[in-house]
Amino acid sequence: MINIVVHGKDGKISKGYSSDFSPALPCFHLATLENPSDSVKFWLDNLKAVFVVMDFHGDPLHLDSHEFNQASFSGKHIVVTFKDGEKFYGVSDLTHRTSTGFFIFPTDPDSNTIRAYVVSSAVESVDITG
Repeated sequence: MINIVVHGKDGKISKGYSSDFSPALPCFHLATLENPSDSVKFWLDNLKAVFVVMDFHGDPLHLDSHEFNQASFSGKHIVVTFKDGEKFYGVSDLTHRTSTGFFIFPTDPDSNTIRAYVVSSAVESVDITG
């Protein structure tokens, strides 16, 4: 099971564990922290992004660096701007991009986010910076 934080297009955030998340499938199940004995089905079409995280608390005082030279992964340096205005700075190879979305790794090696799956329908733009 992996730690997942789900951001919906409606602004709702859910945290929990999933053993069946796959961008190849239209939906997955999340055992939420509020009710771990039951699972909630999430449809990718309704989501903004799915974040795989180290822990659910993180460091609320930590601000992720946007310096691409600190990134732990190789690939294209991109800035994703979501339709709600939020920006995510990261690295992605974009060669595995599907009609549904793509994975991105944060630029900050100290980020609580390990990787995120960005849902294409929630994206305003993807700017390649390097």
